[in-house]
Amino acid sequence: MLASTHPALALILSCTALALPMAGCGGDEEKSTASGGGSSPGSAPADSGGSATDAVKVGMKDIEYVPKEVKVKKGGTITWTNSDTVTHTVTKTGGPGPDFDSGNMEVDATFEQKFTVAGTIDYVCTIHPSQTGKITVE
Repeated sequence: MLASTHPALALILSCTALALPMAGCGGDEEKSTASGGGSSPGSAPADSGGSATDAVKVGMKDIEYVPKEVKVKKGGTITWTNSDTVTHTVTKTGGPGPDFDSGNMEVDATFEQKFTVAGTIDYVCTIHPSQTGKITVE
């Protein structure tokens, strides 16, 4: 088999399989847990693509949010998972709606936030100020 003779191809195929979109449920409150939230450490998050969805997953890897820019439907939820080897935060820096701050997220921790006001929201990791992200709520 081609994947068995090319380890890099096998790794890419494995990562692709892990990146398949997973449905998420969110309530009206934010949550921060030490569990993986259904995402295994190091797995790539589902990308929200070009259109807004009800449930978006964002990863933290190599001191970056992955993906850096996402779209979520008004009333939808974003779940961040720290798959990095260092602590991160998810802290709103601007835009409509209530402020949010995950607090320190250790490895494998998750944080959920529901978005009820349309607009563009900027956020940052307060530990790594060059780690920024953008949310468009439609």
